[in-house]
Amino acid sequence: MSTAQRLQAQEKQAELKRAEAERQAAEARARVAEAERQRAELETRRQEARYGERVQCILSNAEAYLGGKWRTIEPVALDLVQGMEISFNLTEPSSRTVSYRTPAYAYFDGQSVGLCRDDDDDRRNPSTCARVLGTFADYRRGFEQRIETSRFLRGRMRCDLVPAQDVPRRHDYR
Repeated sequence: MSTAQRLQAQEKQAELKRAEAERQAAEARARVAEAERQRAELETRRQEARYGERVQCILSNAEAYLGGKWRTIEPVALDLVQGMEISFNLTEPSSRTVSYRTPAYAYFDGQSVGLCRDDDDDRRNPSTCARVLGTFADYRRGFEQRIETSRFLRGRMRCDLVPAQDVPRRHDYR
């Protein structure tokens, strides 16, 4: 290969690298824009949710099956709107030398709160999703349940309905 051909090949390779970098940057911008759109949609849905359509839960005293064994994880706070899924992370406390972390998602369907492994998990599979089940009255007064799956998650989950703007707070019901 002549010097001119080598130079031309190097220029072509540099051009391909620039094009690939531009494509990756555009994809990253699109992902950020989509995440922002979803965050804004969720925030709007939270603000517009009627009483009974929004629940807040705390997962505590929990362990997740990470790296082939059960590991204590940090508490997780969830603010869920009926009919929408949110993603979150199950994270081992950072005081460890190596801290494990795995993505998960949560949903609220009006009677159950589900915590599932991320991606393509089947919600009917009890080994990949943990559920808290309750009636409207349970969520209204707030309740706590133990959750446990075979190789995903175990701990305590406390859930309460979020008062709507025009509904008195729980202490006003008594």
